[in-house]
Amino acid sequence: MIRNSIKMLAVAAIVTFSMNNNHVKAQESNPDGTRTRLGIGLGLGVPTKDNADFVIAPDLRLQHDLVGRTSLTLTTGYYGFLGKPEVAGEKIGSDLIPLKAGAKFFFGNTFYVQPEVGVAFSVKSDHGTPFVWAPNIGYANQKWDVGLR
Repeated sequence: MIRNSIKMLAVAAIVTFSMNNNHVKAQESNPDGTRTRLGIGLGLGVPTKDNADFVIAPDLRLQHDLVGRTSLTLTTGYYGFLGKPEVAGEKIGSDLIPLKAGAKFFFGNTFYVQPEVGVAFSVKSDHGTPFVWAPNIGYANQKWDVGLR
């Protein structure tokens, strides 16, 4: 029991590592100090359940900076589950295309928390649209955004 708890804690701590280059397309700041940016990222992770060995998750994020240290986000991408178990030669489970909305709350100039919620669309027609949520902590500077989700 303790061993499983330690494993789950370790997996939760390294679920997703992502880096976003927020300068793929950046607009000049508006007169009120706000701006909208488009970033690309790559998430790598270890699932907390036994439905895959590894997850690769490229994403696309639209971020609108508000006045102050808060931003609104809209994220989509692809969750590819590698090493899915098979039953009778057919892989069970499904890769997902998420659509999440969230907000970034900065503490100081570089550290932030970012809760996101949304749905994920299964690439298989019979697997539905599960609810997804992604709490995130991170560090962002003028060029990079590195987070732990």
